[in-house]
Amino acid sequence: MRRLLLAALAAALVAPAAARAADPIMTLADVRAGAQCTGLTVVRGTAISSFEVEVLDVIDRTRPEVASILVRVSGPLVDATGIGPGFSGSPILCPDAAGVQRNIGAISGGIGEFGGAVGLATPIERILADPVVPPSAAGTRSSVAGARSFSGPLTLSGVRPSLAAMFSRAARKAGRSLVTSPASPRSVGHAPQALVPGAAASVGLTSGDVGVGAIGTVAYADAGNVWLFGHQLDGAGRRSLFLQDATIHTVVNNPVAAPDLSTYKLGSPGNDLGTITSDTISSVAGRLGGLPRSYPLRVTARDLDSGRIVSRNTQIADEGDVGNPAGPSVLGLAGASSVADAAASVLGGAPARQTAEMCMKIALRELKAPIRFCERYAVAGSGPNALSGALALDVAKAAELIDEYAFGVLHPTGIEVGVRVRRGLRQAYLIGASAPPRARPGQRIALRLRLRRTQTGVRFTKTIRVRIPREIVPGRRTIRLEGTDADEGAPPDDDSELTFLFEEENSTDPLPESVAEVRARIEALARYDGVTARIGPIELGRKRDPKLRISGDASVAVQIRSAKRRAR
Repeated sequence: MRRLLLAALAAALVAPAAARAADPIMTLADVRAGAQCTGLTVVRGTAISSFEVEVLDVIDRTRPEVASILVRVSGPLVDATGIGPGFSGSPILCPDAAGVQRNIGAISGGIGEFGGAVGLATPIERILADPVVPPSAAGTRSSVAGARSFSGPLTLSGVRPSLAAMFSRAARKAGRSLVTSPASPRSVGHAPQALVPGAAASVGLTSGDVGVGAIGTVAYADAGNVWLFGHQLDGAGRRSLFLQDATIHTVVNNPVAAPDLSTYKLGSPGNDLGTITSDTISSVAGRLGGLPRSYPLRVTARDLDSGRIVSRNTQIADEGDVGNPAGPSVLGLAGASSVADAAASVLGGAPARQTAEMCMKIALRELKAPIRFCERYAVAGSGPNALSGALALDVAKAAELIDEYAFGVLHPTGIEVGVRVRRGLRQAYLIGASAPPRARPGQRIALRLRLRRTQTGVRFTKTIRVRIPREIVPGRRTIRLEGTDADEGAPPDDDSELTFLFEEENSTDPLPESVAEVRARIEALARYDGVTARIGPIELGRKRDPKLRISGDASVAVQIRSAKRRAR
């Protein structure tokens, strides 16, 4: 209810601006080289500022469907930095013969010139040509399974810098660009802003404590319809994402204007004001008012040593009803970053040795009962993000399995992740074992394990009962006891395991063919972390301690006697 009230308030606050008359436009035929014009954008906070724009040329004028306007920007606002990501959508207003300022288009890209002063603008006719609500892809699958092709950089906000850097490196290794902002969208705290030309805006894949989206500028607004960017996000057609205002913290000055070295706006998404409904080659568009369908992602982390609790609550835009047109959802990145940040924040640091348990509950519209799986972690070393990286990887794998369902679109209705973490490594090592000297095939025997706690050195014993296989050949046999090593986590300088969050092809495994198989695969993510007894390749039994990770190995010899003959 509170969320609906906030949405209604936001819509009420922006309604007067949306109802004003739309800016007049100038057709491409009337745009002339040499025209001295004005650009509008936000470079700090939410205030719209202006800069000078000179039209240098109209490229491919005879083909309006692909034509671009070549422009040079100048003035105190942009002289030091030039333009880059985040400036996309900045409208350009040029005077007509009568001196009336008309919108000719919006900045949409650079050309790689040093200094970033020369760039391209998309003509306003192209921006407004496509419908605000195009046909839906509902009932179909994405043309490329696993596609995550974003034409501009995504912004990940609300995650501590060291973790954000981990995801940025993973994106870069996959050939993607991910800009990170430490500010939580909830901490921005500004009143809802009118999405008028020149205002900062965000296409939000999420809303809440952790933000994932693309920040740019409003190019045009008319009667509650808003056009952004002047270029595509994915070019996927019908969308159902959050239309948000945004705060710009600063313009990061990097005038080299090369890939990964360009000037860009560092910003954070703000208030949810409506729904992004269209994503075409020339623009991203949406409507003010109602918000898109979404589902909650709730992450709670508890410090078992102090009792401290940290939570992260995020809404994930659910595009299932429009056919997930851009491919997999953002659940993998949002879930992985949320759980990683909560786990890292709850301890207020990153001890070299940590023990944790994570349980995940996934409710799907297509299942009567939620999917559940729990995993234990005993992490030693591997850098400050080791535990967070391990947790993030398992959440991302679960999300991947939901997205990879090949025979329809699954609709999450709510996801909950609970993490319990404590300092120190709850681990013991096998230092020996004993067994009865003789046994018969089919007989159950007790194996006594001798263990020693790490750090404290305390010695203790546990018993595991196993059954000797009936098919075992009599003779002297060795029972091998194998424990589970501590988790390595995700090393801070090698994030290759997380690159699948950003890659076009995620898995070479066969895709799940039923919802039941999706459930089974997610539940199978829980790894066994106890002791396993074997004779050769034959497994005899297992022992798992609820409080300790048992590592190491040991062997014990047993004489297998012939099976007893039954009396006739």
